[in-house]
Amino acid sequence: MIPAAQLKKGDVLKVKDELCMVSEVTKGVTAGRVGATTKIKLRNVKTGACQEKSCKQDEKFEEAELSRRKSEYLYKDGEKYAFMDSESYEQFSVEKNCLGKAAEYLTEGLAVYALCQGEDLITVQLPVSINIKVKTTMPPMKTDSSGNMGKQATLETGAEIMVPLFIKEGDLVKVDTITGEYMERMSDNSFSKHELHNSKEKEKKK
Repeated sequence: MIPAAQLKKGDVLKVKDELCMVSEVTKGVTAGRVGATTKIKLRNVKTGACQEKSCKQDEKFEEAELSRRKSEYLYKDGEKYAFMDSESYEQFSVEKNCLGKAAEYLTEGLAVYALCQGEDLITVQLPVSINIKVKTTMPPMKTDSSGNMGKQATLETGAEIMVPLFIKEGDLVKVDTITGEYMERMSDNSFSKHELHNSKEKEKKK
């Protein structure tokens, strides 16, 4: 069991016999007489349905007992995404609804983890963040809650996110794969985790 105050994005919990991944955690939210609470957003890993919960910081949740297999993303086939086990080289596919928003940030060779319950594949877990190139940007669209102007950008995978005005086409940006939010601009010589992983794998095969 894990207290709400210790939950983090990417954790997979068992909630009412359903497996749910934590997509967002907001700690220390004050709720009147209840005191500080933790607000979490959960995504059902099978159906993709999302829900929000506010709970006391010491409220406990059951962690799902899952095994993790290092894998690599290969390609998309309709509504299915093909992956390969990095050790056995066995290929498997996952339905889009099981991946949720993460499906929008898959690039060829991306290193991921296949989460399994026994012999059953449950879902695929991406790194919490990845570096990805901006394909196109649009003119300024709106001002956020902080008063900062933003604009829409389309990434190399086709995903659309909001970015600061200084981001331009061809820039490498860090994106949160769970929320789909822009995090920061990276330097041109930055390597994402999956690029580094892919380079090492290719060297091993030579």
